[in-house]
Amino acid sequence: MGRWYPASRTAPEKGSSGRAVPKIAHFAVLLALGVSSPALLSHSNLVSTAQAQEQGQTAPDAQLFLTADELIYDNDNETVTARGNVQLEYDGRNVVADQVSYNQATRRVRASGNVEILEPSGNRTYAQEIDITDDFGVGFVNALRVETADNTRIAAESAERFADQKTVFHHGVYTACEPCRENPDRAPMWQVKAQKVILDGVEKTVTYKHARFELWGLPIAYFPWFSHPDDSVKRKSGFLLPQAGSDSRFGYWGKQSYFLVTGDSHDVTLTATQFTGQGTLAEARWRHQMENGFYDVTIAGISQNNRDDFAAGSTDASVTDRGMLGSHGRFDINPRWTFGWDVLVQSDSSFSRTYQIDEFTNSTFTNQAFLEGLHDRSFFNLSAKRYLVQNNDLTASAQAFSFESKQPTVLPTLDYNYVRSEDLTGGELSLDVNLATVVRTEQDLANTRVHGIDGESGRATADLGWKKKMTTAGGLSFTPSLSLRGDWINTRLDTAVAGVTTGNSARFMPTAGLEVSYPVLAQNNGSSHIFEPVAQLFVRPDLAFSGVLPNEDAQSMVFDASTLFQRDKFSGYDRIESGTRANLGLRYSGQFNNGMSLNGVFGQSYHIAGDNPYARTDDLVNAGENSGLENHRSDFVASLSLITDSGFTLSTQGRFDEDDFEVQRTDTTLAYTDDIFSLAANYTFIDTQPQYASTKERQQVGFRGKVKLTDNWDLFAGAQYNIESGLLISDSVGLNYHDECFNLTLAFNESRSDSVSKVNQSVTFKFSLRTIGGYQGSVDETGFQ
Repeated sequence: MGRWYPASRTAPEKGSSGRAVPKIAHFAVLLALGVSSPALLSHSNLVSTAQAQEQGQTAPDAQLFLTADELIYDNDNETVTARGNVQLEYDGRNVVADQVSYNQATRRVRASGNVEILEPSGNRTYAQEIDITDDFGVGFVNALRVETADNTRIAAESAERFADQKTVFHHGVYTACEPCRENPDRAPMWQVKAQKVILDGVEKTVTYKHARFELWGLPIAYFPWFSHPDDSVKRKSGFLLPQAGSDSRFGYWGKQSYFLVTGDSHDVTLTATQFTGQGTLAEARWRHQMENGFYDVTIAGISQNNRDDFAAGSTDASVTDRGMLGSHGRFDINPRWTFGWDVLVQSDSSFSRTYQIDEFTNSTFTNQAFLEGLHDRSFFNLSAKRYLVQNNDLTASAQAFSFESKQPTVLPTLDYNYVRSEDLTGGELSLDVNLATVVRTEQDLANTRVHGIDGESGRATADLGWKKKMTTAGGLSFTPSLSLRGDWINTRLDTAVAGVTTGNSARFMPTAGLEVSYPVLAQNNGSSHIFEPVAQLFVRPDLAFSGVLPNEDAQSMVFDASTLFQRDKFSGYDRIESGTRANLGLRYSGQFNNGMSLNGVFGQSYHIAGDNPYARTDDLVNAGENSGLENHRSDFVASLSLITDSGFTLSTQGRFDEDDFEVQRTDTTLAYTDDIFSLAANYTFIDTQPQYASTKERQQVGFRGKVKLTDNWDLFAGAQYNIESGLLISDSVGLNYHDECFNLTLAFNESRSDSVSKVNQSVTFKFSLRTIGGYQGSVDETGFQ
C-alpha cells in the first residue's frame, strides 16, 4: 500500500467512541526527522542534524510517502504500526525497516529490524533498533553503524540520548578508512575505539573515555580521557597538537601551544618551545578580527643557554637575551580604499629568522604603513617603508652588503596611475605619478658601486601619456604615442660622492613614439599560425646629467624578450631613457590540431641617435653595463614556450651577442607530466658582468621529479647544482604514502653554502589522518664534512 500525507494533516480529533485517534502524519514526520538524530555517531553530522531540526529547516510543503505490507491502528492503546517492508520518504529522507510504530500516549517512535536511514546529506545509518521520543529529547539505538557522505565509518553497540542534550555512544569505533575489498572483516589501517563517546549539545564538545588508537588492528596509544570541540565549533580554547624535533644548534626540542578564545572576534595563542641546548622560547600571538579588517600582534623571546653551539662570527653566537615584537594589519575604509601595516622590531638582526617565528622568517622584511586605493583602471598607493635584512653573518664581507645602517628608510613613497579612454581624440590618456624620499645613515658602497648614498634624496615624477591604435582595412596596425615626463630631485649628501652634488635638480623628457605591426594569419588542415612583425620608434632628447643622480629603484637591469617592446627598459624611476631608439621584432603564435601550442618572440633594439643611457659610465651602480643594450645594436633576445597535450612543456628565453650570437644569458625549463611521472629540469646561465654584478660566469642546473610507484606510493627527489663552482647546493629525496584515510611523507634533505664546506642535513616527516589531524617534525644535523 502507498499513500501521500500532507505534512500538516492530522486525523479527526475524536471518533464516536470518544477515544483519541493517533496523528498518523505527525508520527511519521517525527520518525523521518527524528530517528536519524541519535543514529549519527560522527559528532559533526550529529550536531548539524540536530541544529537543522531545532531551526525547523524542513520544507513547509513537504509530504510523506509511506509503504508497508500492513498498517495497523490501535485506538485503545493509541498506537499506529507499519509492519513488513516499511518504507518512509519525507523531505529527502528515506527510512527502511521491518517495523515502525508510534505510541501517542508515551510519545515514542520505535523502529526495529534492519533499520536503514538515508539522509539528504548522503549519510547512511544502519541499526537493529531505534527507540526515541518524538521531540528527540530521550532515545536509544541498538547495533548502530553509520557510513557518512565524506566516506567515514562509525559503529557502536548502542547509543542513548538524554534530556540534557547529551548523547552517549557505548563501545564506539570510528575510522576514515574504507574496508578491504578482498577481506572486509580485516581491521582498517587506523581506527579509534572508545568505551564511551559523549556528545554534549550544550557545551559543543566530544569527550572520549578509555579510548585507544589502533593501527592495522594493533593498539599503539591509549587515552584515559580526552575532549575536543565538535565540528560545529569554529574556535574553542584548548591545547593544539604538539611538535618535536632535533637540531644541532638547539638540541632536541618540543613545542606546545595553547589556543585561548578571549571573545567572539579575538583570541590568543600561547606557545612554549623547550630546547635542550638553548632553553625555553616563549611566544604569544593576539588576533582580532573586526568588521572592516583585522590586526595581529606577536611577541617572542628567549635567553640562550649555550651561544657557543652557534657558528662563530654569527649574530646568534653574539647575544644572549633575544626577542621580537611584530604586527600586521589590514582594514577596508570602503570598497575602494584600504590601509594597513607590517612591523617587525627585534633585539638583533636574525632572531625571528633563526627561531622561525611564524610570518617573520623572510630574509628581508619590509616595515611599512600604507594607504591603497583601486577604482576601475586607477591605482593609488601611499606608504612609508623601512627595510630590514635578517642577516646572521657578522663578517666584514657580509656586513658590507646588509649592515642595518645601510638599509634605507623610505618616507614617504607615493604611486598613482590613472588611465581613461579619451572621447575627443579617440585614444587613451594615462598619468603616472611617483614620489619618493629615501634616507640612509651610512653609505652603501660595494666594489666602487654606490648602492645608496648616506643622506637624503627626494624625487617627484609625473608622466603624462597618450596613445591611439588604428588599423587599416588590410590589417596594418599603427599606434602613435606621445608622453611628457618631468622629475624634480633634491639631494643632500653626508659623504661626498664623485659627480653628485647637493641641491635641487630638474629634468624633462618628451617622447614621441610610433608602433607599426602587421599580423599575418596562416592556416592549413592541421594548424594555424599568426606571424606579427613589430617595429617601434621612440624619439627623445638627451639628458646630460641623468647618470650621476642617486639610483635607488633602478639598479636591477635585465634585458630580455619581456622588455624588448617597452618604452623605457629601466626597472625604476631613478633612471630614464634618452635619445632615439628603435625596437624591431617578431611575435609568433601557433595552434595545432594535436593540442600543441607554440609562442615566441625574437628581436633586437637599436640606439639611433643621441647619448645611449645604457652606455654611461657615470651611473653610481653601473646600471646598463653588460646589459646587452650598451652598444648601438643591442644583443638579440628571444623567448619560446611550447605546450603539448602529451604532458611536455618547454619555456626558454635568452640573450645572444649581436656579433657572434654567443649566449649571454639563458633560462630554460623543461617539464613532463603524466599519470606516472612528474619531472622538471631548469638551467640558468649568466655571462660575466664585471662592471655590474659578477666577474665570473654563473651556471646552475636544477631538477625535481616525482614517480608514482603504485596507487599509494610516490617517490620524489630534487637537486640544485652550481656548475661553475662544482657544488651541489641542495638535494632531497623522499617517499610519500597516501590513501583515502592516511598520508605519510618522509624526506632526507641536504644544503650547502658556496662559502663553506659544511653540509646541513635534515630528515623531515609528516603524517596525517583524514578528519582527525596530523603531526610534522624534523631532525636536523649540521656539520657533516
